[in-house]
Amino acid sequence: MAEATVPPMRDEFPRWYRAVDLSENRTKLEARWNGVWSLAKAADRPAIETLLAVLLKTKSQPNDQALASLRGHFKAADDIFEMSGNDRELEILSGATLATLLEGTTDIAAWAALSTMTALFAGARRTDFPYDFAGASEATIARISEARRKRLDIGRLSKVGDFGLQADLVQKIKTEGVTPEHVVAAVNAIASKAQAVTRDIAAKANDVINALHWNVVIQDEELQLLWWLYGARSKSLDVPFADVPPDAQPIVFASEVANSVRYIPGPESAKPILSRAGLKERKKSGIAAAINAVDIKLLRDLVDGVAAAPVVRPLHFAILRKLEAGDDTSWVANWSAVTGIEADASLPAIELGNLFYRERLGLKFGS
Repeated sequence: MAEATVPPMRDEFPRWYRAVDLSENRTKLEARWNGVWSLAKAADRPAIETLLAVLLKTKSQPNDQALASLRGHFKAADDIFEMSGNDRELEILSGATLATLLEGTTDIAAWAALSTMTALFAGARRTDFPYDFAGASEATIARISEARRKRLDIGRLSKVGDFGLQADLVQKIKTEGVTPEHVVAAVNAIASKAQAVTRDIAAKANDVINALHWNVVIQDEELQLLWWLYGARSKSLDVPFADVPPDAQPIVFASEVANSVRYIPGPESAKPILSRAGLKERKKSGIAAAINAVDIKLLRDLVDGVAAAPVVRPLHFAILRKLEAGDDTSWVANWSAVTGIEADASLPAIELGNLFYRERLGLKFGS
């Protein structure tokens, strides 16, 4: 049964659900919404990958266990919910869940937004759902990034608490004189106040320390990115930016920017930083050409210990396929067939770099 904390149904949800049921049965709608909210609250990274695979209807579909886990939330909200044979309904409910997740402010909301953008692959993949997932994901990334990178107000350790006896005890002492009982009561009152003030000071001191740490981490991240840009030298290849093969630059530069990021979803300035490093809006890069141009040792380093995830990490999947094939050509057709992205697909260099950067963040903060 749904918990009492389930928020009101989204205004769009009845319209979305009409794609599978025109009856607008309110009881059924409420049950489905309860399932959406239950799934959104419990969603982890594997669940989000499953949601995206269902929405995009990719060739690499989730296993039966992953799909049963999704359906289980709707079955718990309505025991007559079908556990099979309702793929379109599950697709609609998955879209509603993802849209709800993207309104959050947590790490999982940020990860969902990054993964949605990499899964959509700059429009190469599309959903059959009436919602702008790309626009919502960009808004989520910007909103969370801005909130997390705001400099915290350290404030002052002042007004940590009043220190005195209760008025009724003071009045008793005035009228009855000082007695042993009054002394004990006064000492206990003072001790209690002192403990409260000490706790208040400790809490405020911890807040200051945490704020200072957060500010230092953000400043260090920004400094590292600025030095990287100022030095104009690839760390992974140990050569100037200009000596990195042009086709390889989106992969190389994006991985190095991601290496400096300390908090998901990274700074809003990531794309301008990549642009400043030399990735162009007008120059298009072929996906295959970009992967093939990267030094083979760097490619191995980039996917060391990385599991294949063609839905949310199609570029890393391309690297894995190339390394398995051992050549520059035979891997491309297989990669295209599995991901549903055209074998000769190309993107502006800055867009390709931004996608790979987001895939790297998804891996970095995916544990």
